[in-house]
Amino acid sequence: MPIHKKVTNAMVEVEGEGMRGVTWVWVKEVRNGQWGIGGKTPSASDIKAMAAG
Repeated sequence: MPIHKKVTNAMVEVEGEGMRGVTWVWVKEVRNGQWGIGGKTPSASDIKAMAAG
């Protein structure tokens, strides 16, 4: 299921069906090095390792 549907469904689950038509989901890509987790800027290999568990 696409992320926008999952987020919308989560909002509906919490706030009710009235949220479905007013929930906007915007997925914005951020350039490498322009974001971080826990104060650190992860590399692509760090992200792959996190995703692998």
